Amino acid sequence: METTQNSIKIVEVTQVSPSKSIHDYNTLHLTCFDLSFATLLPVDHLFFYEFSGSTSEIIHKLKCSLSLTLCYYRALAGHLTWGLSDSKPYVLCSQTDSVSVVIAESHADFYKLSSIDKIINAMELRSYAPSLQISDESATIISLQITSFPGFGFCIGITTHHAILDGKSTAILMKSWAYLCKNLCKENENYLLDLVLPAHLKPCLDRTLIKDPTGKREKLYLDWMLNSAAKINPEANPRSLKVVDTKPLKGVKEHVRATFHFSRQDINKVRENITSKLNFDDDLHLSSFSVTYAHAIVCYIKAKAVETNFRKVNFTFVSDHRSRLVPPLPVNYFGNCVAPSKLMIVEKKDVVGEEGHVNVVKNISDSIKSLKKYGYFESAEEVMNTFSKMEPSPLGVIAVAGSPKFELYEVDFGWGRPRKVDMETTKPSCICMIDSRDQSGGIEIGLVMENQAQLQAFASLFINEFIAFIGDVSRIIIELITNITLVVMEAHDGIDVIGVSRGLNEEQWLKGRW
Repeated sequence: METTQNSIKIVEVTQVSPSKSIHDYNTLHLTCFDLSFATLLPVDHLFFYEFSGSTSEIIHKLKCSLSLTLCYYRALAGHLTWGLSDSKPYVLCSQTDSVSVVIAESHADFYKLSSIDKIINAMELRSYAPSLQISDESATIISLQITSFPGFGFCIGITTHHAILDGKSTAILMKSWAYLCKNLCKENENYLLDLVLPAHLKPCLDRTLIKDPTGKREKLYLDWMLNSAAKINPEANPRSLKVVDTKPLKGVKEHVRATFHFSRQDINKVRENITSKLNFDDDLHLSSFSVTYAHAIVCYIKAKAVETNFRKVNFTFVSDHRSRLVPPLPVNYFGNCVAPSKLMIVEKKDVVGEEGHVNVVKNISDSIKSLKKYGYFESAEEVMNTFSKMEPSPLGVIAVAGSPKFELYEVDFGWGRPRKVDMETTKPSCICMIDSRDQSGGIEIGLVMENQAQLQAFASLFINEFIAFIGDVSRIIIELITNITLVVMEAHDGIDVIGVSRGLNEEQWLKGRW
């Protein structure tokens, strides 16, 4: 089977089944955490690896190790089901379950797609992520695509259903698969049957560990699912697993994306600047996440404000509650245990003004403190109410996907660490965060904008906002370099963001290390 999609040739679509049964269960029920994501968009991750040899051996080993991995993660080969007689969706497993794996070949520019200093068309990356099969009553849970770039490398694309896996669960799955693949003895494939996962990678699937003391959260999210579907299409079946997209995209073909590196030194500079503007009695949560998210929001809003008319900025984030529940969940709990913060609403003038970073980070800090004080079950209804009362906005809700804590650059299948990890999205309001490839403690920010001009504006602001936090000599030098960068960006199609996206610190700028 060979079909062509843009520069990608689909060579084969195959099914991989668990090689043996480790977990003895036929169904897996959804918790209140799972239900809150049941009809949201699937999540895509792309892992790019450099490799100049033959990919046939790679594909063979990936398939063999995936088969064993699914023994531990049998539910992923099943289907999410919501029949007419079922009160809520659940996972149904059978002996014939399997996972779809697309084998493809691409002659696109591997190094452009896997670079952090290029602006590329957002839809181009979409071709490397497979799709899930979703209907009213049934949905596949994961789908995989292995794309070879002959002579250069390969890409593993994984698409996951958010009702079954949150970001941490996806990271555990990929590290489990990589561990088994890396330890596979090619001289004796029977050795595969003897491979076992270390304890920290064995998934805990015990849903009884999550207990809702109020008994109301499950109904709250089921009602939300039904009401959301009915609002968008009153004539459609509200008891449906189909994705409910509250803000369908327009002009997707023009959307562009890039990755920006925010080093540990950059984060510390922004943190120091914010601290210098606080009152003595201010007590803010100034983590790397808070500071980076605030900086990204300020730059994003300033870039959007040129072309878009809006008055308020809505933003949120999701937090992991594994350690916050009583008793805490095991670190290897597999499923959803994340929930959104309350919706934060700030006037545009308070974001684009001189105190923009401070105003945004204060909201983020207050939201984190609220989660620590009240917990998930006590605050879930209040959080839902903040979203239901939100005023319509052309920007929608800005949100974060991913986390640097997942350490996705540690996913090594035996051919080295990834050259690039991407969370594929075409949503402009989604800010993706992962750990830094260079293991320096920095953060990579993936961002989609509606057009090239907006992304160029963001790139300029990303540095210019940072210029305000450093000395005058550095400021003059960086302004000159930024102007040169923007000229280069406008002159070429394969646009280089150069130093703008590399997040070089002050010392590197002054010494010319760019």
